[in-house]
Amino acid sequence: MSKIIFYGINGIGLGHLARLSLVQRHIEKKFPQHTTKAICRSSMGPIFFTCPCVEVGERGRDLGNALNIRGVLGTLKLVVSRFIPNKRTTIFFDTMWHQRVLKRLHFGKHKTILITDVNKPEFMYKDLQLALQYFEHIFIPATQKELEFHYKDHPKLWELLKNKKCKAAGPFVRLTETSNQDEKVIFTLGGGGDHHNEGPKYSVQGYLEQFIKAAHKLSDAGLTNLYLAKGPLMDINIDLGPLKVLETMNLPEHFGPNTTVVTRGTYNLTWEAIAQGAKLVTTERSTVLDEYAESRNEFLEQEGYAYYAKLDGEKLANAILKETPKNLSAGQNLIMEQKGLQTVCAVITQ
Repeated sequence: MSKIIFYGINGIGLGHLARLSLVQRHIEKKFPQHTTKAICRSSMGPIFFTCPCVEVGERGRDLGNALNIRGVLGTLKLVVSRFIPNKRTTIFFDTMWHQRVLKRLHFGKHKTILITDVNKPEFMYKDLQLALQYFEHIFIPATQKELEFHYKDHPKLWELLKNKKCKAAGPFVRLTETSNQDEKVIFTLGGGGDHHNEGPKYSVQGYLEQFIKAAHKLSDAGLTNLYLAKGPLMDINIDLGPLKVLETMNLPEHFGPNTTVVTRGTYNLTWEAIAQGAKLVTTERSTVLDEYAESRNEFLEQEGYAYYAKLDGEKLANAILKETPKNLSAGQNLIMEQKGLQTVCAVITQ
């Protein structure tokens, strides 16, 4: 029996917790001989994880960069020492991690694994250079074809990605048992938090203004089931017009083949929509974030899995009114296999 710690940091959304908890739940179900524990930076942790979860302070303003390092070190060191004293522990990080944490805790005696988002090339190169020094395995939840699309024209980064520690695991997300059949349009910003350095266009308010404009055009075209999925971190201070508020902690259960999902191109939401056979319309993502969402949007449209529209009410509405993307079923088959989840869990539990 081995011990596994899941270490997650979230700032304006909950995507890292969603992915980490998916891995934790799969291990708990398929590999019950292993004991799991989670450490996170969000009070939402216990909602996602089914194992004991330790919350470290309040949610950071700047995607975890403003963390109290001393507090994180103390908590993680305490958990490791109590969890399995003097024995090798597997610690699984999602995208955000602290060099000082790994140095101070002498992680050389522990098994360290990282799964990292598809980030902008300049950030991906810098982060991978450092991560290769500290992690035994580095997973990217994308296919090899997608990584080539994003990074093949960046030779220094592409060489790093050829390192034997790095692996394109393939995408994996939460799946639901049944598919919702109701005809509707759901606009969503995921967790719905605002980045404190964001300008007006890509603020939550900026997105909502364009979503509402799109909703008015759709309403004029005769569509009635128009929803805004309110994330747990979202504040709404605007008249939503024809949009009805949908509050849920399991948004994918509202997706189905008659659903159109409109989102800013975040990893979990895009693939969750595709998995349920929903028509997906992605739009622009904040320019101050590391995530390479614009390139992902272009890739998904090129593959025929989704439509990509600029953050403009009329352009969004026009994309929503299009037919189902031509290769949606191929994208659905890809994500339903969940090969990435199986690959990651196999390495964690070795």
